[in-house]
Amino acid sequence: MARSTIKDVAREAGVSVGSVSRVLNGLPVSPRLRQKVEEARTRLRYEPNNLARSMRTNSTGAVGFFVPDMANPLYGAIINSLDQRLQARGLMLLLASARGRKAKDVLAEFRRRRVDGLIFVPDSEDDPELISALEDFSAPTVIQSVEFPSRFYGVRVGYRVGIRQAVDYLLGLGHRRIALLKPLSHLWPGREREAGYREAFAHRGLTVDDELLRPLAVGLNPMPDLEAMLQGPDRATALILPGSRILALTLQMARQLGLSIPEDLSIISVGDNDWVSTYSPAITTLRWPVETLVDTMVELLVKQMDGSSQRPVQVTVPTELVLRDSCGPVPPSNREGD
Repeated sequence: MARSTIKDVAREAGVSVGSVSRVLNGLPVSPRLRQKVEEARTRLRYEPNNLARSMRTNSTGAVGFFVPDMANPLYGAIINSLDQRLQARGLMLLLASARGRKAKDVLAEFRRRRVDGLIFVPDSEDDPELISALEDFSAPTVIQSVEFPSRFYGVRVGYRVGIRQAVDYLLGLGHRRIALLKPLSHLWPGREREAGYREAFAHRGLTVDDELLRPLAVGLNPMPDLEAMLQGPDRATALILPGSRILALTLQMARQLGLSIPEDLSIISVGDNDWVSTYSPAITTLRWPVETLVDTMVELLVKQMDGSSQRPVQVTVPTELVLRDSCGPVPPSNREGD
């Protein structure tokens, strides 16, 4: 059986070849036109010849997405949403993570594969070789989660305001021994979380104990830090944790130490998912709308791809403190002055 062509689809749907092309390329069309073309395409079992199209248009229809650690569950929701958004525009998502490779080497691989666009989560903000390679990258690029020079398009999460709200909430419950486990300070998320923490203490005229600020490197074991903060007379009575993997380890250790939540230990997790909200007790979280984050990244990328964007912009996505059942008043034995 001969392979169907775009002309066959147009004839079957009763529309022009140009209309079929607009549907296949994810361009705006009426719902009725899209339905007619998709039904004709299904009947004819038509699949676009992407290789021929890429040779003709110098386009591969692929968008690269680099993250330092794909094992982070927070990236799972972003990847799923991003894949859906790109599919709707006729684009394919290519994923890559560091895993022993340098970010600039992954960038070189995306260049060799001639991706049409790139969303990049750098593992460093002060690597001149990486910044130079990104500046020379020929495809439209959006930088996520770090503070890069203003000549780049960027999308970041408003951690500072969110952490300040979370810490202030715990201070209002009487907690003073509030531990913040955070990314390293050489990256935007780590710096912003620490800044929000310090601002909340300063607003109440309280002194910060730097021992309660614990930076965690990607891939390293957080258990020694958790163990140090959950034992002894000066133990932390509240924890703010960076993601569900460390949250799970913390809950396990709390059980081993005989600490009840929230009676003995209050917990706030940065980032939300289904198990966090259904765990007993349900975990209070600092969350941001993944859909908004992804929509913003895709919008900035597409505006570069179609030439409608005039200059780079940096967008900050707000956070929301979701109160559940994992936080309570400071235990009586840990109140100041007891």
